[in-house]
Amino acid sequence: MPRCLCIVVVVALLTLLDAIDPLQCDVFDPACRARIQAAGNGHSVRHRAQNKCQYQDIWLIPGRADASCTRPDAKRLVDIDPRQVHIKPAVVKFPGCFTVEIRNVRVHDSSEVLSNSFFAKSEYQWLNVKEFSDVKCQNATNNGCGGYGNNCYYCDICESLRAIDKNGDSEGFSEQFRGLNCPRKAGYYTFRKEFCFNDWTAFDADGDCQMDFLQSDKSDYKGALQSLQQIGYGTVVAKIRMAYNATNAINNKRSTKEAQIEATVMRELEERRRNWDINRGQFEKFQSWYIEYRKNIWHREEYLPWLLYENEISCLRVTFDVCERVPRRKPYGGAGYTCD
Repeated sequence: MPRCLCIVVVVALLTLLDAIDPLQCDVFDPACRARIQAAGNGHSVRHRAQNKCQYQDIWLIPGRADASCTRPDAKRLVDIDPRQVHIKPAVVKFPGCFTVEIRNVRVHDSSEVLSNSFFAKSEYQWLNVKEFSDVKCQNATNNGCGGYGNNCYYCDICESLRAIDKNGDSEGFSEQFRGLNCPRKAGYYTFRKEFCFNDWTAFDADGDCQMDFLQSDKSDYKGALQSLQQIGYGTVVAKIRMAYNATNAINNKRSTKEAQIEATVMRELEERRRNWDINRGQFEKFQSWYIEYRKNIWHREEYLPWLLYENEISCLRVTFDVCERVPRRKPYGGAGYTCD
């Protein structure tokens, strides 16, 4: 379970902040900064090509985690103590590496959890850009699962982990999750892993120095990020809502609902067909597509939000200060760092 949570947290960081090139030392150490500067002359051809895009470095100051977003009557099948969630180092540079550690996560002895998978939803709120909380998930499947960015559902985390292990040619970001799996026994778990991101190709596949998901005129992210560039990055709040997947009883209800949708669509199309000049083969092909289309709309807009609410087990809230330059230590002996 802690491993499932970590996947969503890491995907959140990746998709929200782009990024990344390994950083193996303390950015506040002058010797470290000298190493980074010297290393710039020895990078690969691909990295030099990316440098021409002049992507801006970003620094994150992780704040405290809390569980204030967990609804009061959530099913307490997994206990996560927010005080045991740690992101290191104290300042994370992108491009760079960071370590996520989640200690003493208690998985209860419940067949609903141990025999099931998990799914989650990622939500972001940029405190100084109101519209950012409303942007839609990018590149999700037709039924609303997967994708990257805000308001995304990750519908079967455990199966995704198994697929990474089974697929021997996994590359890039997904490769970093190889060897992870979901718990099968009750008890206490601790997760600790370092994640590094090496290039921008996941977001700029054509190398034109523009993030691919910002190039559509219909992209909600384009307007939101333009606002951020004008007023400064500020503070982002990430919420990761966790739930266990559908039980057999819920799956049966879902199948019943999908059958009702199919029957309704078939009746509608039979009525409309009387005025259509198409042959039987064309009609059946369209009918099959339209039935699946209507099922996907229901799954995406009604089923997933309901299932998340019904089976919620925890919600983790983490804040990050996002800086455009190297943060400095707080003055007058204060603990931590500041963007100012």
